[in-house]
Amino acid sequence: MPRYGIKVWSKDVLKNPDFFNEAAEAVKNGTFGYIELFAIPDSFNETQSLIAPAIKGLPVVIHAPHSCFGLDTGNPELETSNQKKFEDSRRFADLLNAEIIILHAGAGASEACLSETIRQFRNIGDSRIAVENLPLICSSTHVRLHGNIPAEIQRIITETGCKFCLDFSHAVCAANSTNADVWQTLNAFAALNPSMYHLCDGNINGTDDEHLHYGEGNYDLKRLLTEYVEPNALVTMETGHEIPQNITPWLEDLRFLQNL
Repeated sequence: MPRYGIKVWSKDVLKNPDFFNEAAEAVKNGTFGYIELFAIPDSFNETQSLIAPAIKGLPVVIHAPHSCFGLDTGNPELETSNQKKFEDSRRFADLLNAEIIILHAGAGASEACLSETIRQFRNIGDSRIAVENLPLICSSTHVRLHGNIPAEIQRIITETGCKFCLDFSHAVCAANSTNADVWQTLNAFAALNPSMYHLCDGNINGTDDEHLHYGEGNYDLKRLLTEYVEPNALVTMETGHEIPQNITPWLEDLRFLQNL
């Protein structure tokens, strides 16, 4: 069975401590397999003294900031800022002994933008980076993205040596946006040997990444898990948009997946 992870944000330890501590305890007792920690820029110094005693020693994946926080590896003018924003992800990974730091490809559809992402990934130079495939359009900024087709992700992997996080919903959305076959697209992404996965529910014919809880959409979740996910693989439950009050929705998500 896959190891299902719960996602928390670094500032949850300050702003939403009950949820953060519940999530940590649920990993400690084996309910969830790991924590995926989203590293908000400039949060390490104010949170590390609380985060370390709560989750150090537990399995942890780090998620670096993305374009919603101004980190866009496709923009050469942002390189200095990008490296600064990435630094807290590196520090959290060092502190928590994380083996994976998820990093999005950048914005822009041109060859120049894709090449810039490759160049900046190389310059960041962290072997723990796993590139995450993206939808065609960012649902928050509404800008065009790259890293949304298998050939682009393969090129990033080949030219930088990074790992790969396969986001199923992003792949579905990108396939529908480009009129590609969803399952052929997933087959091509799966052939790139993902190191881990992101999974939510959604509209199999849609183009928006909705982060629905399991059972709220029409994804064939059983097929996704049985055909594309290896036993014992890391699968982050990327479900829910609202600020969490407790871990109950993710306990329900876990039960849903276990009962498929």
